[in-house]
Amino acid sequence: MGYDLSNAQATIKPIQRVLAACREQGYLVIHTREGHRPNLSDLPANKQWRSEQIGAGIGSKGPCGRVLTQGEPGWEIIPELAPIVGEPIIDKPGKGSFYATDLELILRTRGIKNIILAGVTTDVCVHTTMRVANDMGFECVILEDCTAATDPANHHAALSMVKKQGGVFGAVSSSDKVVAAFKPGGHLEQPLVVANAPGVASIPANPYPYLMPIKKTALIMIDFQRDFMEVCSFAESLGNNVSLLQECVPAAKAMLAACREAGMTIVHTLEAHLPDLSDLHPSKYRRGNPPKGSRIGDSTVETLRCPSNGVCLGPHRLLVRGSPGNDLIPELKAMEGEKIIHKPGKGAFYSTDLDEYLTAKGITHLIFAGVTTEVCVQSSMREANDRGYECLLVTDATASYFPKFKESAIEMMVSQGGLVGWAAPSVDVLLAMKNASK
Repeated sequence: MGYDLSNAQATIKPIQRVLAACREQGYLVIHTREGHRPNLSDLPANKQWRSEQIGAGIGSKGPCGRVLTQGEPGWEIIPELAPIVGEPIIDKPGKGSFYATDLELILRTRGIKNIILAGVTTDVCVHTTMRVANDMGFECVILEDCTAATDPANHHAALSMVKKQGGVFGAVSSSDKVVAAFKPGGHLEQPLVVANAPGVASIPANPYPYLMPIKKTALIMIDFQRDFMEVCSFAESLGNNVSLLQECVPAAKAMLAACREAGMTIVHTLEAHLPDLSDLHPSKYRRGNPPKGSRIGDSTVETLRCPSNGVCLGPHRLLVRGSPGNDLIPELKAMEGEKIIHKPGKGAFYSTDLDEYLTAKGITHLIFAGVTTEVCVQSSMREANDRGYECLLVTDATASYFPKFKESAIEMMVSQGGLVGWAAPSVDVLLAMKNASK
């Protein structure tokens, strides 16, 4: 594939130090490796096709045996970091370590609450694993010198995303600091879509055209909620400039109208917790150490005022179902019959019925719009990718409080031949949909 492996190889010695220290102190060590059964029965068709586009088809002959295939030399963990007897090995078919594995069961059974992450690559498998672990309530730290990416810029951007907003996904440290601090302790199979087929929109996209069967595609509107997008809101109380998010509303509104006209499945998500906060992990509640009045579930005496109509909604509880701030903004209100998902995490699939809902409707392709790009949108798109959905992000229908993170997130998702999915502006998506309907 032509990648420079020197950055990945530079992580070996730091990981060896951490590995030795963990073993000495008796900490649980878990190894993961991405690979598929020899008959490829656990390989989604879209993942296989994507790998073939970059000349490294999964299951095909490679320099170390069949590519990403269990039992082949290239699938084995490198000798320098080989497991010892008793250390679990998680064989995963996706980017994340939790999907279709028993990793969570192993961690819960052992009473593990904190996770140290090392490995490759930072922006793909490591970041996906960290995001899902965060949504599950684990406290995570990623070791900056024990992980690497094929693109150093993506490595640094991924680490920076972790640290923003009070550590939205956890913390970043180094091998030396962690070792010094140690104390003794006790899939969806789907046919490929053919271009120019009836009802298929061919969208010019990055990294290559996205073929969208309109009747098998759903629009996923991520977290267009007042808590995140309006003045006197949860987001603004944390110091965020909400006007940056409002810039994506016109494109999102246009996408919503077009998808409704086409009769497509539409899903709206809201990050929200039950009034008694029984679905709120303590780690999420504490993260960032927000001041009183700015914590999830707090009652605010501020007035939530909608800039579009000036309606005074009065005091509200932050990120709580049924609170005025947890409603969708007026411009993007759900219509009768459109699915609304209340999600307790960043990703739209964690602890929700979204996957079951989409599967029941025969949905194979997803278009994403929403906020924020690098947090809830990207987490949801990564989760969808691991479940076998073909995903497209509408670039001007998503936004971030940190514009550079939006750019980095999009770059990560479309890198390596569209590892997570595709990206395209709304004008191209809308035109392709119009042409497909003729």
